[in-house]
Amino acid sequence: MKRLILSIVFISFFLIGFSQNNNIFIRKEDNPELKITIDAYFGISLMTQYNGFIRYGFIQVKSTGETKVTYLSQQQFMQQVTGQMVSKANPNKINYLEQKEIMWQSFENLWKIRYAEYPYDGPNKMEKGWAGRDMAPSEAQWNFLKQNYGYNNFDQFLYGENMWKLVKDSQDAAWQSQYSSLK
Repeated sequence: MKRLILSIVFISFFLIGFSQNNNIFIRKEDNPELKITIDAYFGISLMTQYNGFIRYGFIQVKSTGETKVTYLSQQQFMQQVTGQMVSKANPNKINYLEQKEIMWQSFENLWKIRYAEYPYDGPNKMEKGWAGRDMAPSEAQWNFLKQNYGYNNFDQFLYGENMWKLVKDSQDAAWQSQYSSLK
């Protein structure tokens, strides 16, 4: 008899629990509000490092706003943006340099955005940069970078369309002249 009563109570609670329209038991994968997506991009930073003027990276941005940077060598970056190496930021192996009409050498010249003169000894020592100050853009140049590309400081990684736009624009002599004239 005791077993029968316990069974009836259990079945009653079971039926009452599932008769409610309750979202408690919805799986995370089935609830778009809880689903986290990750977008992948290529990115650059003008913060110098031991092996060059540009930091290259693979950027993952979660729908929660969290950002993760995986640093790449220049060679890895170039192979991935041209589709020669597998990348989550380029799963279709598109040659972005070709598609966006960007010369790979343009990445080599990005130091000029930050420096007024080539900062190290070597064959490029006499080459001039576009920056308004010795080691940094002028205030007007920073404002220009912020307004046009969303670039706020050297530590920041510029990624996605803003990165491609800056690199492409920096190839243009008129852009270089305009940027250099901002004091």
